Amino acid sequence: MRLKSLEIHGFKSFADKTKLEFHEGVTGIVGPNGCGKSNIVDAMRWVLGETSAKALRGGEMADVIFNGTDRRTPLGMAEVTLTLSGCSGVLDTEYDEVSLGRRVFRDGKGEYLINKQPCRLKDIHGLLMDTGIGRSSYSIMEQGKIDMLLSSKPEDRRAVFEEAAGITKYKTQKKEALRKLDYTEANLVRIRDVIAENERQIRSLSRQASKAKRFQTFFHDVKTLELHFSHKQWREIRAEKSELNTSVRNLRLQQDELEDAIEKRQAKMAAARVEYQEIESRLSELQGVLAGLENEISNATNRIEFNGERTHELSVLIEKNERDVKEASEKSEKQETDIEGANRQLRTIEERIESEQRKVEEQEAAMQDARNAREELNQKLRDLEEERSQLKSKIASLGAGIETNQRQIESDQLRSKQLTDEISRLHENQGSRNEDSSQLKQRISEHQSSIEDYEENLAAMEQKYHQAKRAASDMQNDLGSLHKLHAEKKSRLEVLEQLIARGEGFEKGTQEVLKGLDDPSYFNSRVSSPLSNHIQVDTEYAEAIEAALGRRLQAVVVSDVEVAEKVVSKLRKGRLGQASLIAEGHLKKGSLPKQGQSPLGAIGWALDKVSASTDVRPLIAQLLSNVLIAQDLNTALQLREEHSDTAIATLDGEFITMEGIIHGGQTGDESVSVLKMQTEIRELRRVEQSLATEIETRQDRRDDLIERVDKFEDLLSQARERLQQRRIATSTLEGKLALIERDLNQLHNKIESLDWERKEVDERRNKIGIKLNGNIDECEEANGRIDRLAKEAEQASKLLEEARIREEELTEQVTGARTSLAVEQGTRQNLEEQRAPMTARLNELNELIERRNEETSSFRNRIEQSNLETEDLRGKIETWQTDTESSKEEQVKILVEKNSYAARIEEGEKELTQKRRDVQQVAEQRGNEEVKTAQIDINLENIERNCRDRYRTELELFEPDSHALLNVIDERVKNSRGLNLTTLETTEGNAHDTAETFLEGSNVAEEEADLQIEDPGEPNWDLVEEMVTQLRTKLDSMGPVNIDAIEEFDELEEHYKFNVQQLEDLENSKEELLRMIARINRDTRKMFSETFEAIRKNFRDMFKELFGDKSKADLLLMDDGDPLESGIDIIAKPPGKKLQSISLLSGGERSMTAVALLFGIYMVKPSPFCVLDELDAPLDEANISRFIRVLDRFIGGSQFVIVTHSKRTMSRADVMYGVSMEEFGVSKTVGVTFSKAKEAKGLKQAGVGG
Repeated sequence: MRLKSLEIHGFKSFADKTKLEFHEGVTGIVGPNGCGKSNIVDAMRWVLGETSAKALRGGEMADVIFNGTDRRTPLGMAEVTLTLSGCSGVLDTEYDEVSLGRRVFRDGKGEYLINKQPCRLKDIHGLLMDTGIGRSSYSIMEQGKIDMLLSSKPEDRRAVFEEAAGITKYKTQKKEALRKLDYTEANLVRIRDVIAENERQIRSLSRQASKAKRFQTFFHDVKTLELHFSHKQWREIRAEKSELNTSVRNLRLQQDELEDAIEKRQAKMAAARVEYQEIESRLSELQGVLAGLENEISNATNRIEFNGERTHELSVLIEKNERDVKEASEKSEKQETDIEGANRQLRTIEERIESEQRKVEEQEAAMQDARNAREELNQKLRDLEEERSQLKSKIASLGAGIETNQRQIESDQLRSKQLTDEISRLHENQGSRNEDSSQLKQRISEHQSSIEDYEENLAAMEQKYHQAKRAASDMQNDLGSLHKLHAEKKSRLEVLEQLIARGEGFEKGTQEVLKGLDDPSYFNSRVSSPLSNHIQVDTEYAEAIEAALGRRLQAVVVSDVEVAEKVVSKLRKGRLGQASLIAEGHLKKGSLPKQGQSPLGAIGWALDKVSASTDVRPLIAQLLSNVLIAQDLNTALQLREEHSDTAIATLDGEFITMEGIIHGGQTGDESVSVLKMQTEIRELRRVEQSLATEIETRQDRRDDLIERVDKFEDLLSQARERLQQRRIATSTLEGKLALIERDLNQLHNKIESLDWERKEVDERRNKIGIKLNGNIDECEEANGRIDRLAKEAEQASKLLEEARIREEELTEQVTGARTSLAVEQGTRQNLEEQRAPMTARLNELNELIERRNEETSSFRNRIEQSNLETEDLRGKIETWQTDTESSKEEQVKILVEKNSYAARIEEGEKELTQKRRDVQQVAEQRGNEEVKTAQIDINLENIERNCRDRYRTELELFEPDSHALLNVIDERVKNSRGLNLTTLETTEGNAHDTAETFLEGSNVAEEEADLQIEDPGEPNWDLVEEMVTQLRTKLDSMGPVNIDAIEEFDELEEHYKFNVQQLEDLENSKEELLRMIARINRDTRKMFSETFEAIRKNFRDMFKELFGDKSKADLLLMDDGDPLESGIDIIAKPPGKKLQSISLLSGGERSMTAVALLFGIYMVKPSPFCVLDELDAPLDEANISRFIRVLDRFIGGSQFVIVTHSKRTMSRADVMYGVSMEEFGVSKTVGVTFSKAKEAKGLKQAGVGG
């Protein structure tokens, strides 16, 4: 597998899409400082899963996105894709080429990709696990990584070695196994709780199922008996209902026949009324015609008189115009003779013109006033005549209406009396039904009051029931939580005890000693236990005490020195490891050392925080003598400066010896602390015992609450049954009340209808009376108005004649004045214009003559038209007078016909009244029959609803089975005999079920006698009814029954068996996981040890190769007994220097040491590629040469990508990428490939990316 390419877009300074191709050998990346070379290495680490923004030199992950420059805007996304080839067989994939991608957006969201498909970071880690490739593996080395590798705590250096050993995958499996173990423990807790609950439910359901089976037997018998008995009642009631329905149908037919006869008579009456109304309409129309004819005659007569007057006026105007023409002619002749003297009279004429003009205006105004007066009088006469004509027509119409209204009033008085009598009779019926309704309402009110009392009691009881049920549920939930907590503590205790029993946390030699070596029967009796078992310490100080005692906690207490010698011999011969031993008889005796008050700043003396058994107390006192406990390392260092003769342990587990050596740090995984485990075991035992006691107390309280809930359920069932019976009785009464209220509603509607009709008749009669009086008053007023109009017309005619004469006089005066004015004006014009005005005056006179001639012609035409109109009107008047005589004769005939129809209508009304009385009697009889039918329907509905609600059976679909019925009766009688007439039937298996008497002796004796004489083909229904009552009493006395308990019990039993099997499976799974964890520990310990030894040897050799034969270096495990958790220390001694800490080496020496370690690892497990970021920066020329020489040894097995400033290193590169920043803030790359024949200077350059 090798690195093929790297694509960068928007990552840090690489704004443009950039692609770097990697080939075999060494790829160098060069460029000035700040151009973005290290961003390429950051991109590789980022795409391989780096999640620390700080490690990428940023504050947050969005900081890696190109942030823009003065010329470029920021990008919204950064993306890097790393492509690997030759992956098939190396990675867990079927593809030969795999691309790893990663994106991040401005909002902080990101995604990972494998072959452009979204995935999780976990998938990328899993794919690259144990390949040497990763964000923190040894495949990417940079200056900071070297410092971290060399300067970090010994425990933190393990990651590189674990990656090389290939145990990362196993550690992941171990973590997964531990997670599954926790999950299994939780499931065990849950399944144990479920099984405990199942066992409780099974005990309860067992009793309920037994009770339910007895209930089913009783219920089957009572169902068979009651269904057959109800079906028998149902058939009898339906037969009775059928007879009533037949009676109701006959009455309905009789009522329909009567109503049809009434409808037919009403139809005839309606037709007669229509004919009567048509006659009245004809009479009214005829009267209107007569009034119209008289009006037309009157109008025509008035028009003839008006035409005569107008003709006279026009004749007078004609005479006047003729005079005007004659005078104008004379003036025209005289004007011709006066032209010559006109100029001399100009001034005089001017004065006369002004005078004449004023006179003309005054006379014209007076003439116009006179004309307006005459026109007004003329109009007034026409209006008076028209009003008089209208009043005559109105009087004729009112006379006809008065006669009609008088007849209608008489008819309405008769109908009102009939309606009053009918309403009185209906009120009597209504009072009787109201009394019945009041009595029923009283009874219903009493029932409803008792129902409310029942409901209140039931609600209070239900509230208490729910409170008890909630309390029981809450107690059960608390118990569940306590059970879960107890199981968790117990499970944790078992795990810790198993770990202690297996010797987890102890060195291999100690574990072998505790197991008894090869002779358990001998050693087990002589080997006590580790020192850690003999001391007790609070959890708070456990890490501090363990740090102070260290490996001595694992020292095993044996009986004597001889046993200790044998143990050491066995361990050495079997190469079983090392162990520390304490011989009881060999311990120092004496008084305990006295310690003063602890120094200021210290928590206290370690010895004061430990409780030890008597036999090891002196030893513990010696071991913890002069040992202080401090809060943290910083405090410990300060105390150390003031108290150099003491050792100090911190609460976090650091320890400073009296010599000043500091021990501390933490491994990647949580290490096993024996002392902490034993302290936790003691605490868990105490808590587990306390929880067990609390659970037992709460279980007793829960059982009491459950018993109380059961009692409430029985009481609730009885209360609900009583409430239901009361509701059924109330429903029956409400049905009766509904029927009565329906009758009352019908009576009320009928009374309202008749009362409304009576009011309508009275109101119509009153309105007609008012209208009649109004018509009479209007007639009288109209006659008076006609007389007044005649007087006004006579007076207006006189005034009109006077106005006409006045108008004529003024007209003549105006004409004369106008003529004089015209003459004067003409004279003036002639005088001003000499001859022209004279000619104009002559033309004016001629026009006047012509105008007067035209007016005369028009007047003569109007006279002729008036004469023609007058002749026409006289002919029409003769015709109208003839039509009037004919209409009066027709009016007499219509009046005779109208009186005949009125008599027929009155006779029909009497016949209809009698038939309505007959219909009412039949309707009342039918109503009574329907009430009985409704009562039967209620009874049928009650029976059907009872069967439907109780047995889910429709009686219409029920098919009686007399054989089954008789079998049930026989069985019940046999049971009663078997009881010896007085035996009580006792329920099975439950002391809480009460004994009941099935049948009294006397009843059974009577039943036996009846059965001897009863026909076996027909049941004794009295006996059936009695049996139903007795069985229902037994069912009711059983209280609440859980019918589903039988099925639930079977299902619960199956579920219980399944859960027990699940428990076994989980326990087996737990054992399997524990074995897996032990196997992983064993395998990884072996793999790590072998790899560590190989890397150790390679590191020694590589260090000597780089520094010379006189140099010395080594890798040491801080704790040989536990290589999986031990830290790794690096020892380095360049030539000519003393052995010293690697932190004191120079930069070049540190880099070469890191190179030696890196290549020492590569010799064991080479990575497919290696990225070195300025690893050669601190090296001088000589060391660079050594570095390149070593590098050449590994080029064949791995690719190397080197970021460098060294020309020597550049010269070794096969492909060179130059990184520049031509545009500020934007990195660009240029690639150069060097051929093997460099002497030929065959350089091939290619631009990449951008």
